[in-house]
Amino acid sequence: MNDVPNTADLAADTTQAAGVAEPARRSRARLFTFVKVTLSVLALCFLALKVDLAAVWQRMAGQSLWLVAAALMALSAQIVLGALRWRTILESLGARAPLPELMRVFYVAAFFSSWMWGGAVAGDGVRAWLSLRMQMRVMRAITSVILDRAVAVAGVAILVILTAPLFAAQLGDTATAWTAWTAAAAAGALLIGIGVATQMYRLPLNWHRHRLLGAVQTLSVETRAVFLRPGVAVAALGLAVAAQFAMSLAAYALAWSMDIGLSLTNCLVLIQPVVLATALPISIGGWGVRETAMIALLALVGVPASAALALSVQLGLLSMVAALPGLALWLRLKTDPRGS
Repeated sequence: MNDVPNTADLAADTTQAAGVAEPARRSRARLFTFVKVTLSVLALCFLALKVDLAAVWQRMAGQSLWLVAAALMALSAQIVLGALRWRTILESLGARAPLPELMRVFYVAAFFSSWMWGGAVAGDGVRAWLSLRMQMRVMRAITSVILDRAVAVAGVAILVILTAPLFAAQLGDTATAWTAWTAAAAAGALLIGIGVATQMYRLPLNWHRHRLLGAVQTLSVETRAVFLRPGVAVAALGLAVAAQFAMSLAAYALAWSMDIGLSLTNCLVLIQPVVLATALPISIGGWGVRETAMIALLALVGVPASAALALSVQLGLLSMVAALPGLALWLRLKTDPRGS
């Protein structure tokens, strides 16, 4: 009797296993979505009970529309700068695509990040998937998105380190000033972590047979191509810093329009941790998390909770408006008979 399994039987078993795993995967996805919705709702309800909403509305009612429009332009510029940063990274990895195509994909990803429940994770997933439609290799598409996220975080870290001394001097009080130095230390740790990632390719060659370690080594080589080539690193990190500066400039314009009294230095330092908190996949579009972080951080410079909440809500709404062109580009892509 032949004990070797039939190929058809193996295929049937694999299909059956996949069929069993699919409901479990969907169940986990629903649970994760429920947790994110619950966290956002609870955070927003808590803030609604604790913050004077009438004062929030009063802050918004007397705004200069010109300054609001300037903030919207800065947020739109941030998306364009992000697309140029991604293009720089792709070229360093040997992948080339027309700039209009990359701009379209990045705008679509920005729309999914701002409007969909998955937030930045959903946007990055869509960007990687659309990259495959541009005939990129699977690993190249995924790696480029990961490295683009790493460069964006490095841009935040650089801004925090550069502005921390000014912020600490402004705070004056030694106990409070430690907040600025702690942020600078955390930013430095992030940059050190990226530096360590560039050396992971030195792992023993025989570790390549382990799928995860092999992927780490491959990613390390790609990381070196971005961060250890001076021309690429300067261009990519420069664009990352410029994009974060645009976000801070938008916050500054909105704060100015509501007469909150935030300086540009305050915005450069304090908005960066808010951006990182918003990007965490623990809420719906960052709502609730962004507002809580904004209130806590702006309190360091004496900004009332009502003003911080008004600023956070407007930043969130304007970010969604700035990403709206991505919806039109997505619909056009869906109706394109060529599927490109």
